[in-house]
Amino acid sequence: MEFIPAGEIIGKAHQVRTVSIKQSPQLPDGEYSFIDTYCADPGCDCRKTMIQIMFNGKLVSVINYGWESATFYENWMGSSAKDNPMPKMHGTSIDIMSPDLVSPDGILALFNALLNDIWSA
Repeated sequence: MEFIPAGEIIGKAHQVRTVSIKQSPQLPDGEYSFIDTYCADPGCDCRKTMIQIMFNGKLVSVINYGWESATFYENWMGSSAKDNPMPKMHGTSIDIMSPDLVSPDGILALFNALLNDIWSA
């Protein structure tokens, strides 16, 4: 499954979210950009995004975000979560391949705050 930046799908209408952080107990000061990527397979209906987080021009973390219910993903994968070795797809989580160059807990907290205040508005 290949994920590509949303800007390559929808063009110039796409906006990259960037926030400045100062004096966070968990993250270095600076600008964090959140680039949402989506599955490039036209037959896929996974209903999730992978958010690439850039800091000082470098990929520092990758977050998975599945906006459907846990039941949706269990049905989509064809089994219950307890029977499936795949990572959790519902909600937010750090991707298994994330470089984790910043605090995973800190970046999830920042993303969830932005999700509540910005993306869901």
